[in-house]
Amino acid sequence: MSADGNGVLRKEPTQVPTINRRQLTVEPEHPWPSAYRGSKYSILSSPKFGDVAQWSHMGDIQAMTELPRGLQSAIASLGKTNGYGSFRLTASGEALTKVPASQYQRVDQARANRGHIPVYVGQLDGDFDFKEFSNNPSPPSTAGDVSILTGSPFRTHGEVWSFCTDDVLRWRWQGYGFESAFGLPELVTTYKALRPEGGVIYINEHSHVWGNIDRDTVPSGEQSRIRDAFNEWKRTASNAQQRLVTRRLNRTESEAAPNGLLPVYLGHISQFDGGIVPKPVVTDNSYFGDSAMDPDQ
Repeated sequence: MSADGNGVLRKEPTQVPTINRRQLTVEPEHPWPSAYRGSKYSILSSPKFGDVAQWSHMGDIQAMTELPRGLQSAIASLGKTNGYGSFRLTASGEALTKVPASQYQRVDQARANRGHIPVYVGQLDGDFDFKEFSNNPSPPSTAGDVSILTGSPFRTHGEVWSFCTDDVLRWRWQGYGFESAFGLPELVTTYKALRPEGGVIYINEHSHVWGNIDRDTVPSGEQSRIRDAFNEWKRTASNAQQRLVTRRLNRTESEAAPNGLLPVYLGHISQFDGGIVPKPVVTDNSYFGDSAMDPDQ
């Protein structure tokens, strides 16, 4: 378990970009009118620690930490029994959860009226982290410096964004793909220096950015930087940090990448493009109905 003080939930409004460059103000407890995304955690009861937040990957990699103050009670007030179940934290620290339509009092205001309705809970303020590994590391002193990720290196952690030759950031879910309201050319350029064909990057709830790197295909001019970062990680990483990255490498082994994909920390979003956080613009309303059929438990 982490030390005391794991942040607090602030019940304050947030801004969501919509089509035609409009900004929609969303109040806490109201339906979430954008893509349901972010780092996934669950609130559950632990026999040893009581009610906690748990991060897990495929059921076999788990870590627990204290809940941000006010989060569980806010989720319970929305209609989820005792505040248990999953929640998401976006790259801007917005807390989201899905509530069964039959238990949600504002279902008539949602874009879908059945299934599980995505709801904006509030804004996370302060540190939310784990003792065994940190999802909130110190950024590199110089933008573009790289290191090996010390936090969670799996797809359940962070907003997942992808881009290819057109350099346009897109958030994807099943058959849907929505472009960011804002371009991030500096961040894209930094990542493509290591993976020229583009790929996937992740932005966690503290706005730290990381991406997958194939060490066998890194451009020759960048290989020494990746090698030095990997050697430094092997020298200094804790046992928990080494286990996470090793499992990530093993899980991403393929014929195309026989040594797996290395999770490389690129820095904090504030170091790129004036600190703009990408936000998807939902341009297909059918997404809301399809998303509501996924309970995200």
